[in-house]
Amino acid sequence: MPHEDYKEMLAAQALNALEAAEMRDLESHLQSCAECRSQLSEWEGTAAGLAFASLEARPLEPSRQLRGRILEAVRADATGRGFQVGSPLGVGARGTTKDGENSQRRPQPSNVVPLKQPRTWSSAQTWGAIAAGLVLVGLVASLFVLWRQNREARQELARLSAQVSDAQQQLGQQREAIEIVSAPGTRMRELAGTKLMPEAHAMLAYDKSGRAILMAKGLPPAPAGKAYQLWFIVGGKPMPGKVFTTDASGSGALKDQVPPEARNAAVFAVTLEPKNGVQSPTGEMYLTSAS
Repeated sequence: MPHEDYKEMLAAQALNALEAAEMRDLESHLQSCAECRSQLSEWEGTAAGLAFASLEARPLEPSRQLRGRILEAVRADATGRGFQVGSPLGVGARGTTKDGENSQRRPQPSNVVPLKQPRTWSSAQTWGAIAAGLVLVGLVASLFVLWRQNREARQELARLSAQVSDAQQQLGQQREAIEIVSAPGTRMRELAGTKLMPEAHAMLAYDKSGRAILMAKGLPPAPAGKAYQLWFIVGGKPMPGKVFTTDASGSGALKDQVPPEARNAAVFAVTLEPKNGVQSPTGEMYLTSAS
């Protein structure tokens, strides 16, 4: 898989949205790619931030019990300092003058800082924050859907491009075959199946310059590491040609060059050989022409 495809999977991995097979492929890639590991860490941090933002719909507010304990502690501290909480001036206390008469002390300023009421959100603000979080999550989900659709579209485009390439190749082979067959002096030789595959057959056409094309049908699929090889046999001596394979229907095609000494009188044959071809036939013969 191309490196860019793995990079596009990182956002989905941060959201735990990948399928099991995709996750295994990405984890295998991350073991050897420091760049993707770094980007995945950044995506995971972004996803965690979005999740926190969606939960933080309103600020925390102290409970009634906590506020009560704080006020009681303040009152106790004021009483211990000789102040009277609740007087018209906020605090007050009695004292004695030098003559022994009771007098009213001058009111002292309070050192108690009044508690501010915690800010509360209105219903509209609360629902607005929740809606903003949902919109953010929805945008991330939409981006993931678009990424998956884009990836599937690219895979489909690659598949169609491969089909077009195969069709163009087949069309080119057909045009070349028509050109060879229609050229003046072209020779046609039929190859019949041996006892190994009696239903198989092939047609070999080559022009005066030796340019040749072989079209075979009915051959079984070649085993792994094997391929079919064309031979030009003159005077009992085989000369190697090129190798070819077949499709699921048993059809195969080959372009080759017939040696000068094999253009007038030769036997053509097809054997099963190693996939890279050999200089002398070693496998069994599947097709042969009449001498």
